[in-house]
Amino acid sequence: MVTCTTKPRQPGESVDVVLGAGGVKGYGHIGVWKAIEELGIPVGTVTGASVGSIIAAFVTNGYGVEELTRAFNRGLNNRINLGMLISTLSWGDPLSVMIGGPVDLSQPMREMVREFGLKPNKQLKIVAFDLIQQEPVVFEGEDYDLATALTASCALPTVLRPVWYQDGARLRLLADGALFHYNPTCFSSAPAIVSTLKPASEWSREFQLPLDFYFHMRELYFPIAGHRRVVDPNLHIVVDCGLPDVAGLNFGVSAETCNRMIADGYKTALTVLVDAIAKGRLPKPNAVDAVV
Repeated sequence: MVTCTTKPRQPGESVDVVLGAGGVKGYGHIGVWKAIEELGIPVGTVTGASVGSIIAAFVTNGYGVEELTRAFNRGLNNRINLGMLISTLSWGDPLSVMIGGPVDLSQPMREMVREFGLKPNKQLKIVAFDLIQQEPVVFEGEDYDLATALTASCALPTVLRPVWYQDGARLRLLADGALFHYNPTCFSSAPAIVSTLKPASEWSREFQLPLDFYFHMRELYFPIAGHRRVVDPNLHIVVDCGLPDVAGLNFGVSAETCNRMIADGYKTALTVLVDAIAKGRLPKPNAVDAVV
């Protein structure tokens, strides 16, 4: 059983960051990270679930906001690339196909990890969920396959195929970390900065494919990963960002909307983090004086 325990952050320690699940709304995390960098907040571990795990992998490998934005923009455009789509389709065992269908992210994830030189590191934590044992699984340290961890953390049932993973003597079937919790704070020291992505609450006018419409409707009325989103604001510094008309699996959004998500995350984070610094919940870095 994986132990899920939040520890108190000691004075002088760096601040842990948690990046939650939310699909395309992950652009909001980019804005939050921009605020963290500008304020000069010392960051400890970065824990990610689903799309948050991808962004966590990039930032803990030294990628800045501009590079990260370009990488995400290219990934979003590639979703209608025929070659990329074909690379995700493959036969699998009956159980994993029944749970997730024919779409397997392992090859695109492997190519992304190789192209950008992403590596496991001591700062990074990736959360997935074991469908068999019904418990979270955390990839951390430097001795695991990063592409496998990212594929597992993003494998949302009925949308993407889960991953079989040999964990010592135990065989696990790993799926999206959001099945455990959209914002898994219990693997970080508190108070952590938690970037959460709000669920859609309005209809959108941006749909490229019929599936975009379907997934937007699902998020409004029947969320695939459930409702485990709540984070204690008294324990953690919660940056709750997201546009009301953007659903996580509606990848038909425009470049303008992606930029608006980044701007929303940045503006929201700046307000929340400066307030937390003023109240002594976060250490006061020198950079904050120039922003306030």
